[in-house]
Amino acid sequence: METSIQWLPEIFDENSSLKFRSPFHTFLIKVASLCNLNCSYCYVYNSPDKSWEWKPTFLQDVTVNQISFRIREHVIKHDIDEITIIFHGGEPLLAGLDRLKTYVQIFSSVIPCKVLYGMQTNGTLLDKNFVDFFIQNNFRVGYSLDGPKEYNDKNRLYHSGKSSYDDTVRAIELVHSNSESLKTFGGLLFVIDINYEPAEILNTIKELGVKCANLILPDGHYESPPPYLSKNDLKYGKWLYDFFYLWYNKYPEIEIPYLEQIITMMIGGFSSAEEIGSLSVDFIVIDTNGDIEAVDTLKIVGREATSLNLNVEYNSLDDALKHPAIFSRMSGFNSLCKECQACEYLSNCGGGYIPHRYSKENGFQNTSVYCNDLKYLFLKMKEYLFVKQ
Repeated sequence: METSIQWLPEIFDENSSLKFRSPFHTFLIKVASLCNLNCSYCYVYNSPDKSWEWKPTFLQDVTVNQISFRIREHVIKHDIDEITIIFHGGEPLLAGLDRLKTYVQIFSSVIPCKVLYGMQTNGTLLDKNFVDFFIQNNFRVGYSLDGPKEYNDKNRLYHSGKSSYDDTVRAIELVHSNSESLKTFGGLLFVIDINYEPAEILNTIKELGVKCANLILPDGHYESPPPYLSKNDLKYGKWLYDFFYLWYNKYPEIEIPYLEQIITMMIGGFSSAEEIGSLSVDFIVIDTNGDIEAVDTLKIVGREATSLNLNVEYNSLDDALKHPAIFSRMSGFNSLCKECQACEYLSNCGGGYIPHRYSKENGFQNTSVYCNDLKYLFLKMKEYLFVKQ
């Protein structure tokens, strides 16, 4: 497919892509195009891609039926026995319980394989009825919180400017109130701010009784770098190592998948996380209007990176497999620039997260904008874990 963005090395031709194409197993479905929070770093609403302004507010039944048909078609063709559907937004709970029940009923009745359900939410609208629905349908639900109230309130506010902290904490406490609801808890997700102390974040996670929390680097690329990023002072690398050291020594009961994936790769294992080291990605996004997209965080680059000109009304999911935005992620390390492929930390990093590699000149054929910081983190972790011990 034609694209103005360089997704792949020049030597990577159409025939090369065939061996890397594989069926999708994870479907991130946008069920709401709006959010009740106005997070300052949001890659949907505070990015160059403003397509959310004209897309349907909620996923409509006719679109759900078309999505389920396309997934059914894909499952049958590729003989898939299990998939995962993740409800996302915006804020997916804005869709309301009745819509969510309808979505699950349609997907479960049409798709001829086992369907696992998930959701990522800010939790502010959560109540017992939602929790009961999650229990009944075996959902795994992730909640977003950036740490203690002071930290969270810097970036995660309602549109009115009111704090969202207490409402999210209330949701986490509700889910932790009994063993059945706790089974639905998929962990916390927090965006790091290097101005704040790792100890305060880890302590908050522990006080909430949370056993799994994952960190996210602030999104950015070469044309719009993350805040405070500098090639010389390695602030992010040093912060990440400080966080690792404290977590490893004082909070071993808390799972931090980002760091655990790095350790796994250092001892010869593989990462399943696209953000760090994944060899292949079998993940696709479908928006509220039925548009098929690669990964929604590419919105920080602009509409030219997210729009594949594909829609479930007209296109099969196999059509998406032909787009370089898709098979570049499926081809893993093979799609990276020469510098990444020659790097001693390739197996630890995998080039970093794809949106963080973008520049106007080279497209995604760059190292991560966090490259130097990640190298510092890997070096310090390796020294601590395998040299000094």
